[in-house]
Amino acid sequence: MVRWFHRDISGLEAEDILKSRGIHGSFLARPSKKNVGDFSLSVRVGDLVTHIRIQNTGDFYDLYGGEKFATLSELVEYYTAENGILQDKDGTLIELKYPVNCSDPTTERYCSKWDLHLHFWG
Repeated sequence: MVRWFHRDISGLEAEDILKSRGIHGSFLARPSKKNVGDFSLSVRVGDLVTHIRIQNTGDFYDLYGGEKFATLSELVEYYTAENGILQDKDGTLIELKYPVNCSDPTTERYCSKWDLHLHFWG
């Protein structure tokens, strides 16, 4: 189970989580509400939260023109290992350092029932 994946939250809820519990470099991934089938990477950059859309073509995942990955986990692992450089529209570097876990007791209300089942019984 990928703990940084939050299956049932919106962009605003992601911002609340990252602002209240995260620090610079904290991140989580979630399904995109705007583009069904795609995902969003929400990252805290200083005191702000930025959202990066992850394209899911059905064959691969990418950040619209970047490296291509077979799974969402591989994409996130690539950027957390600092192999790839993420930049915001204004050129600010975006670092993925601290995954915000869905199964953490302080965010149980954001996890799906299946995730909670795994957390308590898995």
